[in-house]
Amino acid sequence: MNRRFQPMRQRLTAWLRQKGWIRQRGDRYGSFASLERHEPDGAFSIAYADRGSPITIMAIHGGKIEPGTSSLAKQIAGDTFNYYCFNGQKARHNWDLHITSTAFDEPVAMALARRSSVVLTLHGCMDRGAIAYTGGDHLELCQQLERQLNNDGIESRPHPVFHGRGRDNICNRGQQGGVQLELTPRLRICPFARRKRRTFVNSVRKILSDSDSLDGL
Repeated sequence: MNRRFQPMRQRLTAWLRQKGWIRQRGDRYGSFASLERHEPDGAFSIAYADRGSPITIMAIHGGKIEPGTSSLAKQIAGDTFNYYCFNGQKARHNWDLHITSTAFDEPVAMALARRSSVVLTLHGCMDRGAIAYTGGDHLELCQQLERQLNNDGIESRPHPVFHGRGRDNICNRGQQGGVQLELTPRLRICPFARRKRRTFVNSVRKILSDSDSLDGL
């Protein structure tokens, strides 16, 4: 690791923990029912649109949990695809609302995923650079997205840890499996990366809208 970058990342991580956007270990809740039972009114909101599309875009750690993911999910969905956002909206400690993808069982999200052929979920991860890491069981779609994003100047490759595989992951609850995109802070929330975010949204929409890319759905 670049030694000049390490203190910067440590400061950023400390700041994110202070804001309550990341925790040092584990999730507080292992199910939506447990979260709903213990969190006060107004701690979170759910926004979704079922447009009858076979494709659903989700930000299950949206709002202040993994900032930037809800906005990008809605932009990718546009007026074409279904979308779902679980938004943390506490003044602080929104990471307490984080339920890992393999345990996320909020009923509206589960029902929408089951009605979909493909689910694409957006997440936040920590790394340098503006990178869109891929994961999920729909390997062909992952590869198509990687090629398109890299061709359009957005670095994309499989995540070395968060592989998003397995039926328990909500991105794979659709009929044909799905895709999990892990996005770095520089891509999600950096104020100087607006053009990259537009490119990212347009690139993902292009692949999802291309019927030849989704043969067999």
